[in-house]
Formats: sequence, structure tokens, C-alpha cells
Amino acid sequence: MNELIPISTSGQGLPTVSGRELHRFLGNRKHFADWMKGRIKQYKLVEGQDYTSVSLNGETGGRIIEYVLTLDTAKELSMVERTERGKQARQYFIEAEKRLQQITTQPNQLLTHLDKRITDLEQKLKAVLDSQQQAARSLLDVPRSSEALPVETTRAKVQRIVNGYCRAKGVSQQNAWRLVYNRLYYLYRINIRGHKRTERESWLDVADRKGYMENIYAIVSAELTI
Repeated sequence: MNELIPISTSGQGLPTVSGRELHRFLGNRKHFADWMKGRIKQYKLVEGQDYTSVSLNGETGGRIIEYVLTLDTAKELSMVERTERGKQARQYFIEAEKRLQQITTQPNQLLTHLDKRITDLEQKLKAVLDSQQQAARSLLDVPRSSEALPVETTRAKVQRIVNGYCRAKGVSQQNAWRLVYNRLYYLYRINIRGHKRTERESWLDVADRKGYMENIYAIVSAELTI
């Protein structure tokens, strides 16, 4: 199932959706804050039950409110939009919910699948180790250079993974980095665009300067698979 709108997990292990991402996908012309407040009032949404609000630093230096919605709330707001996009989003959330229910209601199948995956990975690892040992033995007679090889930085690893993902999946750099920064917020509560940057800096420069590169590397290693 293609990820139309990112779905994250709350501290209680429940699936959640960014209100801002949902609003962007639905294409509603109202300003996000007005749209969200109007929906909360109109449908009597309860904070702590239907959504959670978080105050963050905005890109221009002010404060903005982010809304984290439950999956049921996201489905309801999609349905009442009464547009093709709303229908598409609601169906997407229903399918996502079905997949989550399958995981939680069929633990034995999941464990069996995981056991098989572990066995497969162990076999592949053994094959890799055997291959490496054979390669190491063949290199014993190769003259050694006294010049040390450059160490690949975490940032270089991140860029290599993102570039490879974009080429393999046909995804634009802009969409790939948007996904990375969204996951950075939902997994680590780091709002990269809440920081100030100089005229010559990219957001990746800011992340590197602020020491977030290890967090970003963890995200791209786990999620931008080819």
C-alpha cells in the first residue's frame, strides 16, 4: 500500500496522523489553523481523546500549533470533506487500520514470519561471512598501501542512502527529505524547520550543525529501503 499520508505511532502505541499532512493532502483551501479549529468545534473533537496539540517554533520565528490526530479522527475528517481526495484518504486509513489489526490479531503468524526472516538472515549472514573470509585470505598477498582510506561521515551515508532511494523509487529529492523530516519529528520530536538557518544553509546543514545526523541516519537506514 503506497503511503499517501504518513502514519506514525503515539507513545501509547496507537497509530496517529499529522493534521497538517492530512490538510495538505485533502487540498482544502482554508488556512490550516482555521480549518483545524473549525473541525474541532464543528465535530466536538476532544483533546487527549481525538487529537493532541503541540506548540512548536515556526519557520519564521513565531509559535505554531501542530495537531496529532487519532486514526479514527483522520478518517472522520476525510469523510466530511466530501471530495474525491477525502474519499481516497478515508479508504487509505481504513486499509491501514486493517493491516494493523491483522498484525495485532495474528501474533502467531507474525512470530512465524519473524522466525523465518531471522533464519533467512542468519543464512545470508553466514554466506556473507564465508565470502568475506575467503576474500580476506585472497588479499594476504596483495601489497598494502600506507595511505589511510577516508572515513565516510554519517552525513555522507545519509545522502548516499537518500540518493539511492530516489533513483530506485523514482521519488523526488524534495518528497524524500519531507518524509525524513516528518519522521524526525514524529519519532524524536525534532522540528528541523523550527530552527533558524543562514542564507547559504540547507536544512541538512542545520541538522548537521545541531547534532541530529545520527537520528536522521537511523530513519533513512530503517525506512528508505530499496
